[in-house]
Amino acid sequence: MIMSRRRLLGRLAATAATGAAFQALSNFSLAESAPAPHANTLPTPILLSRNENAYGPSEKVLVAMREALSGSHRYPGTEHDFLLNKIAALHRVRPEQIVLGCGSSEILRTAAAAFLGPGKKLVQASPTCPLLGGYARPGVEVVNVPLNKMYEHDLSAMLARADASTGLVYICNPNNPTGTLTARKDIEVFIAKLPASTMVLIDEAYHHFVSGTSTNASFLDRTLNDSRVMIVRTFSKIYGLAGMRIGYVVAAPDIARRLSGHGPQFGVGAVSAKAAAAALDDSEYVFMAAKRNASDRQEFMNQVNARMLRALDSHANFVMMKSPHPVDLVFEHLKKNNVLVAPPIPEMNKYIRVSLGTPADMLQFWRVWDLMPGQKMNTNM
Repeated sequence: MIMSRRRLLGRLAATAATGAAFQALSNFSLAESAPAPHANTLPTPILLSRNENAYGPSEKVLVAMREALSGSHRYPGTEHDFLLNKIAALHRVRPEQIVLGCGSSEILRTAAAAFLGPGKKLVQASPTCPLLGGYARPGVEVVNVPLNKMYEHDLSAMLARADASTGLVYICNPNNPTGTLTARKDIEVFIAKLPASTMVLIDEAYHHFVSGTSTNASFLDRTLNDSRVMIVRTFSKIYGLAGMRIGYVVAAPDIARRLSGHGPQFGVGAVSAKAAAAALDDSEYVFMAAKRNASDRQEFMNQVNARMLRALDSHANFVMMKSPHPVDLVFEHLKKNNVLVAPPIPEMNKYIRVSLGTPADMLQFWRVWDLMPGQKMNTNM
């Protein structure tokens, strides 16, 4: 039975004369106070659209977050510097080389503000993460260079479009949305040939998901002696902290100061900073999460092959799968069945990008996929 506010006040008034108002409140059950459910309430959607870590952060991080909540009424203080020092120790750089941001998206915004003024040029792949191009101010030329036949950065074509007016080159590696990896040695050669005034931003948001080999070493694990290079990382992916909004960039001290001048004073909250610091301490979870992602990715490819479909070889926590059906219809079919994938990508209008979820999430994805008209069913799931 749903109790209205008027009925509740009436009951309290009636019992107050006998000194039993508190007893009436104790008898007022949560079931009575709960709002009536809507008849059309949908189940929780399966989120396979934003390249998140579907398993969430480690238990150690959750403990740190719960403990940090008691100080959430305070502005960030020592938490900021504590995290800076921890990141600096991890990458063997100085704290003044690091700038924190509200997710790596905030770092991209500050880079655009710092290096892409009117008359400047941004050179990037197409398709790639669209944020930086979107942050470019009026008067900035955004040059989108199509990926090569392997869906990697076409560095030769990008170099041909770079000139003295190029303020920034953006390389997302592994690339979003394709999940493909451009060889480090090729990027090194490319950077050496760029105009001396051109800055390079290497986005390593998905680096942890790459199988560890010396040929694909991070630009933080094996630094390049070039002050034009900025490397961006995030806690949103393998660490499972997308909701905490925290990322960082490592750059030369003067470049870091320039970036800091375009960011907010309190861009990272105290709870987020403590969560990130705890995440850095839990290297076992990072190793396990990378191993689990590789297994989930392989299982996704197994299901792709079982249906005689095609997908790009991914080095991230998502996969670009070629659809035998019109992509718009696939997107709407999945959405209608409460499964959300990335919106259609114009440059790759025969593919859909699917973030890897938990086994239960992926079971639901394939179940819904197999419901599409004309789709061959897979009886092995």
